[in-house]
Amino acid sequence: MTTPLENQFYMPPEWHPHECCWMQWPTETFPSDVTPSWSHFDLDKGRIAWANVANTISQFETLKMIVHPNDRESAINLLNNNVEILELPINDAWCRDTGAIFLLNDKNELGGVDSDFNCWGYKENFELDDKVAKFMIEKTNSKYFKNNMVLEGGSINVNGKGTMITTEQCLLNKNRNPELSKEQIEKNLKDYFGVSKIIWLKHGTDEGTDGHVDNVACFSNSNTILTMTCNDKSDSYYDLLSENLEILRTSTDQDGNPINIIELEMSKKRLIPNDDEPSSYINFYISNNAIILPIFGDEPADENAKKILESQFQNRQIVCLDGRDILLGGGNIHCITQQQPRSL
Repeated sequence: MTTPLENQFYMPPEWHPHECCWMQWPTETFPSDVTPSWSHFDLDKGRIAWANVANTISQFETLKMIVHPNDRESAINLLNNNVEILELPINDAWCRDTGAIFLLNDKNELGGVDSDFNCWGYKENFELDDKVAKFMIEKTNSKYFKNNMVLEGGSINVNGKGTMITTEQCLLNKNRNPELSKEQIEKNLKDYFGVSKIIWLKHGTDEGTDGHVDNVACFSNSNTILTMTCNDKSDSYYDLLSENLEILRTSTDQDGNPINIIELEMSKKRLIPNDDEPSSYINFYISNNAIILPIFGDEPADENAKKILESQFQNRQIVCLDGRDILLGGGNIHCITQQQPRSL
């Protein structure tokens, strides 16, 4: 099997025009006890939150919701008529991590990567979700690329020009690909996503995914990175996020140019009971003509995040949605969505 790189495919940036957005509907077997931070998830409230995200995105682009056949009625009751329902037996609802990662080539043809999914380092035995990516690729008639390395979509972010950001905490974790060296993992990322430069941050902030990058940093354009920061030196995340910030400040892109760094202060509120995980504004979704931004009832921090996103995405409407009930499940709006770029 040849790689995407050999076929001249690459992963486009998230602001590339979308054909649609994919999501998965929370199931009765949604993992509520995988880690302590996920144990407060309420299925009914969660479904309302997922529906709010889906119904909002459907105003800007087509929304395709993968639904377990047993959960079809609950989805129909909460989703609007613009949302297309596709039935497939699934375990979970984090499409960013279990879904296909779509690619394009220079002819604007669509490809899709189906990476191995091991439930965030075998935190659960959810084998049905390992079939979601192939389902999406088949439904879109994309060129299929099987990647035998364990990888979740929330662990990588690209600028579409050749640079990727990720975290050592996740990709070098021994519960993912213990047989692979850092150099071998880098080669896989370059082969499957068409990048030539990888920036390794040290830390994420969530233990459930072992530190996905989509909570701490993302490109907002080809030479700008938004990064989560903490200005309170007494906060438990100050040192970790400051280390990430210093790495970014001294990093260059695929052409050796410095990268513009925009700091996005985290919310000071801790919303997960008995857990120290901060709330991240980085975990937003870029849709056609809009940014779908999670907010947390922390008015100063919410307002600051909105202003920064407005400055970075001046041609997109900023739509704020309550992210608290999604956060209690282990992620946020970016984690439950997966874009499909517009192709031929």
